[in-house]
Amino acid sequence: MTWRWRRRTAQPDPDAVPDQAGPDAVRPDLLAWAQEVDVSRLSDRTVHWAEDYLRRYRRMNLGARQEEAFRLLSVIQAQVSPPPPTGIHPMDVIATVLAVRRQHLGIG
Repeated sequence: MTWRWRRRTAQPDPDAVPDQAGPDAVRPDLLAWAQEVDVSRLSDRTVHWAEDYLRRYRRMNLGARQEEAFRLLSVIQAQVSPPPPTGIHPMDVIATVLAVRRQHLGIG
């Protein structure tokens, strides 16, 4: 599964061992959740909010970005099952549910 949204990271270390998980590696629990999450109850309003948030978050100050991410995460958690694994960054949850929804709709 691929996600359109990716956090910007520093350039990879040329001396890094290739088989080690890097900063862009998807956590196994997130990948497992993405394969079983039911996104059929996601409202169009929530989807539009999530898409808009992922377009705007880089231009937001840190406090506003985090506050909106956690509010959106709370709404998403109420509309999907099972809930996302604990400790997953809100941005990863938001991007994952959008990717899964697109996949189920046959988009992208």
